[in-house]
Amino acid sequence: MVKTFKINTVLLALSSSLTLGLASCAQSDTDSLNISKPDNTTLFKKTHGVIPFGDVLNRKWGSAVIADLDQDGWQDVVTTQHGANALIYWNEQGKFTQPSTLVKGDTHGLGVADYDGDGNMNIVVAQGGGDGGNPRQPAYFSIGKDRSIEDLGVFNHFNFSRGRSIKFIDSNKDGQLDLFVTGFAPRKAKNLTTNQLYKNEKSQFVAPITLTIANDPLSVKTISTDINNDGNTDILTFGGRDMTLSVGQGDGTFVDATTDILGELAKIKFVNNITEIDYDNDGDFDLFLNRSAYQFEKEAYYDAENNNFAFFVFRNTFMFDEIEVEGENLVLENIQETYATYDIQLGEKRTVVGDKGGHHPGTNLTVKPEDAKGWPQNIDLKDMKGMHIGYLGDGKWRIGGYVKSRLAAVVKNVVSHPSEIKRKLMPAVLLENQGGRFVDVTAKMGIDIPEQTTSAAAGDFNNDGFVDLAVTPYGNMAKPVEHFVLINNQGQSFTKHSNAGLTSEEIGATGVGVSIIDYDQDGRLDLVYGNERGRWYLAQNQLPKTQLGNYVAVNVTTSPKHHAQPNGARVEVSACNTTWAQVVGSSGDGFHQMLNTRLHFGLGGCEKVDNIKVVWPNGESVTLNKVSIGSSVSTGN
Repeated sequence: MVKTFKINTVLLALSSSLTLGLASCAQSDTDSLNISKPDNTTLFKKTHGVIPFGDVLNRKWGSAVIADLDQDGWQDVVTTQHGANALIYWNEQGKFTQPSTLVKGDTHGLGVADYDGDGNMNIVVAQGGGDGGNPRQPAYFSIGKDRSIEDLGVFNHFNFSRGRSIKFIDSNKDGQLDLFVTGFAPRKAKNLTTNQLYKNEKSQFVAPITLTIANDPLSVKTISTDINNDGNTDILTFGGRDMTLSVGQGDGTFVDATTDILGELAKIKFVNNITEIDYDNDGDFDLFLNRSAYQFEKEAYYDAENNNFAFFVFRNTFMFDEIEVEGENLVLENIQETYATYDIQLGEKRTVVGDKGGHHPGTNLTVKPEDAKGWPQNIDLKDMKGMHIGYLGDGKWRIGGYVKSRLAAVVKNVVSHPSEIKRKLMPAVLLENQGGRFVDVTAKMGIDIPEQTTSAAAGDFNNDGFVDLAVTPYGNMAKPVEHFVLINNQGQSFTKHSNAGLTSEEIGATGVGVSIIDYDQDGRLDLVYGNERGRWYLAQNQLPKTQLGNYVAVNVTTSPKHHAQPNGARVEVSACNTTWAQVVGSSGDGFHQMLNTRLHFGLGGCEKVDNIKVVWPNGESVTLNKVSIGSSVSTGN
């Protein structure tokens, strides 16, 4: 008689095939498991003092990068503060140090790999192009096991670009990592290039080839995946009004398969990020698409509960009139301007506040009526450079002007406000991989996320054997951003967890990214998440053991014979007649190349692992046997 395996009384039951498989495994009493009740236990708790992110509100560039940079067995964290710096937080067995500065300036996508095989990790940084006026080449660094950071300069033989994305792949199975880079290249700027793959020859990047370029020059984000399960890396680019798919041939060349494989799906607009996820455990990789437009349009939001009015403008004139506040003064929070080339000015006399042309990273400001009386007369808005604040009497205020970049702020204590200007709905999409072709299964899987989202990360948060999704919404600037989790119901549907615990604190921000890390190696996946014009957070997984399945962690090193790097290695864990698969370096961020070499596999009620197989991109493989549940094993050398 088949023993029924009951893993979650509030979610869907396991399919009959998985039940039969689990029945053949040695089991403990799994009836007591109640994995991830959607309406009960808080999934995550924000930590304090574990990692010193600080409270400064600033711009970001993508999700936090997870990688073991000093190779001590603990995953470190790298964050990018767009236009300011990239910082490394070193993980000392579950507690992080004060940050080390990797690089300062206009830093964009980061890629991590020991691409030259010298034993030290390298980080390649895509540099911004000064809004098109100063295209540059990628910078690169060597990170020592002693945490030393060596600046190696720039790849001065690379084509100049407005750098965006960095990805390492082994395109020709020679065990050496090639470098794929994208850049923002408007058609009118012929000297800028994008979507170029530089071949690695004896640790030098040479002979670039250009892969498929999207029609929309804003499609500059990318992920690498294996669409057709042939062991060759394929590349998707996206971000604007279309997508491209370049299918790897295994010899360093690629074929444009956009029309053949994606078809009409390639026309899905404003795909912000794509997350690789095998949600149904069938061995091929499905794709979760976050969708949100670039921050190019005017926005305005109101929170009636807390009387916050938030606005965002970009390279244009703006006017928010008839703002009535409770109390005497006008209070603004989180004022941020990308390039604060213009001033904040008050009243008819246009009195400058603070330093002339000073930057405004998360500035707060209180304005008294007598300091901001009136409004400049007979002046066109285009000539009112900067943000102007005027008191019009009877508790009414006006904010307007003209900016050359992005400007955002929150007005507090607002009781009467201008009309809201919200973003249109842009639902997330789940594409199932069916034999190398994609089918939209969003509705079928119960996913209903009409709002715009910016990022996601795939991980089995309850260890039930099915991969879940942590999702970052764009959000409402007048309120804190609430990141959330979609629980995978045994591969049959997804349920939004009602108490994920991923609320932010700041206002005036929008969601930017989320990354997975088991920072304390307790067998529960944790999250690093952050907000544009906001801050970073580390959230610890709070599920108790009674609500968790079993797991195993696999540390992937270089290959045993030719020392191929772990980037792109496929790991398969077989247990209870099921095989789980993940790839080293996979993430849901279209700008950065992660290198989390400690892959976490939830196993549900399985109490015995049959084997673990690791296949590097050059074809080398290792099979690990006699692996204990709840352990961390390494491929070794």
